[in-house]
Formats: sequence, structure tokens, C-alpha cells
Amino acid sequence: MQTSRLAALMNIAFVVLLGSVSAAESPSEVPQTGRFAVLTTFHEAAVLDRTTDLIWERSPSGSEVTWATAQTRCGLKTVGGHSGWRLPSFIELMTLIEPTSHQKSARPTLPAGHPFSGIKPGAYWTSDASSSEPAQAYAVDFLSADVAPRQKDQPHPLWCVRGGTADRSKAYPLAPRPGLI
Repeated sequence: MQTSRLAALMNIAFVVLLGSVSAAESPSEVPQTGRFAVLTTFHEAAVLDRTTDLIWERSPSGSEVTWATAQTRCGLKTVGGHSGWRLPSFIELMTLIEPTSHQKSARPTLPAGHPFSGIKPGAYWTSDASSSEPAQAYAVDFLSADVAPRQKDQPHPLWCVRGGTADRSKAYPLAPRPGLI
């Protein structure tokens, strides 16, 4: 009983941190099982993460840009005929890191069976700026499976997301969802 309660509370925390896709925007999925679903309503150019309810580009941009440019590009992007994209927070981007043993890998550390393509083994920009160093913002490194501050004027690739909440201070109130507890 205590384990299921803990799992329910963790689910609530995920919803509070990341938000969810609205019911009016429920995307059609390519039938498949597992954590990820390729979305037909996005012409199979986007992927729903069923764990977080975030929608990711299936193939992120290969170009490397500065942090300010990355935010603008996501905001102006259309993927599969849909706009409303943004740069993910480092917490959101870290949900795509597959925890591994402390061995170095030459490939990006993504979950097994993921449907993504074109992922570079390196650091991707997040929306989070450093609070202690104005010239830095955080990037998630898919080769080392880590998050670290980088100079905002350095070029890094971007991976845009939809859903969730861009402003965690306006996240959903902490209240149990029916059926969770």
C-alpha cells in the first residue's frame, strides 16, 4: 500500500513540474506500446512521451546556435503542421536521459526503444538561465548524461518540446488527481 501511495505522489510531482497536454489537444498516436508514441496528427514528426505527457520533435534541429537564438527558433518553429514549441527546461530534457552505469558511451544516452533520430552526442540548450552567472544557461549533455552551465554565446543544438508548462512557478496546484491516491 505504501509503495502505491509513493508512486501516486511521484506521479503528482511529475504533473506539477511538467504539466500535461490538454484534452482538447489529445494527439493521435501510431499504435504502439511502451513509453513513446509517434504522433500521426503531427505527420509522424513528433513523439509523445507517455511518462511526462510532453511532445518532442522526433528529429531535433541539427544546427547549432546561441542560447537566445535557440529560444527564438523553438518559438517560431512548426513541426508536423503545429506551432507552440518552446525550449525545454533542464528537468524536462533530463527525462530523456537513460540512467546508465558510470561507463562512457560514444552514443547518446536515450531510453531503449526510443523513436528519435538525428540526436547528437553532445549538449542541447535548455530554457534555464544560470541565476548566479548572467552570461550562462544550462545545457543537457546526451553523451555524458549530465547538465551543466554553458556560455550563452556558444553554439549548441536545440530540441524543442510542446506541452507541460514553460513557467514552473505557474504549474498546476499540488492537489491529488482523482484515482491517484
